[in-house]
Order: sequence, then structure tokens, then C-alpha cells
Amino acid sequence: MNLRTELLREHSARQTQRLAEYACAHPTALAELLQLFWYGAERERQLAADVLGWVGERRPKWLVPHLPGLLAAAQPSPEQHPAIRRAVARALQFVPVPEEWQALAFDTCLGLLRAPREPVAIRAYALTAAARLAGPYPELAAEVVAAIETALNSTASAALRSRAARELPKLRNLVREVLPG
Repeated sequence: MNLRTELLREHSARQTQRLAEYACAHPTALAELLQLFWYGAERERQLAADVLGWVGERRPKWLVPHLPGLLAAAQPSPEQHPAIRRAVARALQFVPVPEEWQALAFDTCLGLLRAPREPVAIRAYALTAAARLAGPYPELAAEVVAAIETALNSTASAALRSRAARELPKLRNLVREVLPG
């Protein structure tokens, strides 16, 4: 299967799922998908990002060797389509981040969560990913709690409020364990 051709042929949820299943079943297809994500034309990058987000959920360990490039792609820039940041934030909810990349992954997620102009999906994925990354480091939980509370004050989004309701109790428990009283 030629992923570039298939990405451009049809943009639908069914096609995205089909391509994600194909990429998850064929490691060489993942390499082609990543090439399109990083180096394709703008439309190819946007469509590949959508598929990559699903691959990150289904095969998170496959993305570990590509974390440096994914984290670089997630850094906001004016000419970048939000789908790129959304795919990386979505994948970071599931990808086991090696210790040497945890600080950058955490800072990236926190930055996306704190950015009021980011689309809600990006902020919601970043919230979950930041909370997960803070888990082994309870001292970071207070920082995530503060970012979530600030984000909730700047939006009426049901998606963000739902994610926050799920993650805040866990984070507050971590904060209490480290900083009693």
C-alpha cells in the first residue's frame, strides 16, 4: 500500500482507522508514515498526523525511538497545522517516555496545556499526558494542578473540564503525599 496515495485519496474517519491499522501491522508502513509526518507537503503532514495519533495509542512502544523528532514537531510555530501538535499530544498520553526525554515531554505538554489559543483537543490530550508524566515525580504534580486550574478559568470546554475532573484527584493526592498540609 502506498500511504501517501491513500492519505490523499480520502479523508474520513474510516480511512484514518484503516491506515492506522495498516501502519500498526506493518513496521515499514510506520516508517513511511513518519516520513510523511515530518517531511511531507502540508496536507500530507496534517493527514499523517491524524493516523499517527491513532498509532500512538495502539502501538505506543513503536514511537519511543522517534520521540526526539515527535517532540521537536510538537513545538508551536505559526506555520504549523494544529494537527501536528494534536497527534503528538495524543501519542504522549500512551508512549512510555524514557527518562532522558521526560523533561522535554513534560514541558511540551505543560506549554500546550497553558496556551489558551491552542485548540481544546490539544489541551485535553496535553493535560492527560502531563498528568501521566508527573506521576513518577510527585513534586511536578503541583505544577500540573496549577496549570489545569488556570486552563479551566480560561475556557468553558466540556472536554477540558472532563479531563480535569478525571486527573485532578490523582494529582492532588500526589501533592498531598509530597507536601503534607
